[in-house]
Amino acid sequence: NSGPIAMGIWVVLLNFNEFVNYVVWYSDADNRAPIWCDITIGLGGQVGRLAAVYCIARFLANIVSPRATAITRQDRHRRALHDYLMSFGVPFLIMACHVVYQSNRFAIQRGRGCLSTQFPSWPTLILRWVWGPVFAVGGMLYSAYTLYRLVRHRRNFSRVVAGAHSALTTARFLRLAALSMSYLCIGVPLTLYSTVLNIASSGDYFDYSWTYFRSTWHA
Repeated sequence: NSGPIAMGIWVVLLNFNEFVNYVVWYSDADNRAPIWCDITIGLGGQVGRLAAVYCIARFLANIVSPRATAITRQDRHRRALHDYLMSFGVPFLIMACHVVYQSNRFAIQRGRGCLSTQFPSWPTLILRWVWGPVFAVGGMLYSAYTLYRLVRHRRNFSRVVAGAHSALTTARFLRLAALSMSYLCIGVPLTLYSTVLNIASSGDYFDYSWTYFRSTWHA
């Protein structure tokens, strides 16, 4: 359940964050809650949601794999640790690296609230923009493999799922598969499009200089 739990946590956090941002800054862009902005721009929720879906897709692919074995308690603990590190640890680490290419402490936009800022540079590309597509494409590949196995073994699929002893029923497996695949079918094109758009619209890239970037940094 670690993947779905992580996904649920991210959905709740991001919806709450967007609600607060809209309520506080629905009519202006005054800097009335700087600490809140520091927190909200460091969530990394866009990557976190994709990482959670990636973990769900990976889990389902492992169940239908011909190399699958009975899942033990230790396997569940290892999978939970892996899923939570991927879903929360990686996004928080990515956002912790934001200080490397951050152009301002944060930006505030009317109707949207707190936004992160960044200089167009190679650290921005490597430390920020590539990770959404990485998780999206990885999840799509796992989902494609799961779908292939589902079609190939459709007549005895319930036995394949039961053989992993994962506590998943066939119906629950199919619901999780439908959730991850439907999200990825929407998320992959949008993620790739937004990444390409960010790169294309950012203009000329700067040669990275910590001193230069910090010289323009202000709240």
